[in-house]
Amino acid sequence: MRSIKDRDLRALADIEKAFLAAPATAAKAAVLALNDAARRGRTLGSKAIREQVALKADYVNQQLTVSKLAKESSLEARISANPRPVLLTRYGAQIRTEPTRSERARLKGDPSRGIAAGRKAVGTKGVKVKRGGTSHVLRNTFWVRLRGTNRWEPAERTGPGRSDYRVLHSTSVDQAWRSVRADVEPQVMERAASEFTRQFLRLS
Repeated sequence: MRSIKDRDLRALADIEKAFLAAPATAAKAAVLALNDAARRGRTLGSKAIREQVALKADYVNQQLTVSKLAKESSLEARISANPRPVLLTRYGAQIRTEPTRSERARLKGDPSRGIAAGRKAVGTKGVKVKRGGTSHVLRNTFWVRLRGTNRWEPAERTGPGRSDYRVLHSTSVDQAWRSVRADVEPQVMERAASEFTRQFLRLS
């Protein structure tokens, strides 16, 4: 979200009067109101994102944060989202398998990837990015283990070499946030205005 300062509380008539009448009290009330509204905006944003894309709440909540809190010297609070593309397993990707006709020595499967005996990997299944969408099968993919995390993720070839491949990703939390934040902003500003009034009266 653009900083809440971009919808400056002082542009509202009643709040502008409060700043003129008691600037110190109004500034304190504004800090409390903006920070409360930012936290509320993050909650609303997470919900709105999860209504758009098929990501779990704990993951979205880790990637969408109140990255800046307001203070009296800077009446600005900010909600930020991680721009990093999301791995397909976050969107439900699973290894697709089928029976193998290999010799008996190779019928043991692959326990490290969860492939049962007598089966082999043949791409990816279960990928669903949109919350209300259907899941997809990606046939021309294979799975690689990521360094550092040991996660298995689907990838596709980019060339003939052993390392000529790219790990597949989809919509980032930042992209999803940008698509919903305009719907969330009016509720955030309404919360900020009402909280400012409550805090100003309490502090006066």
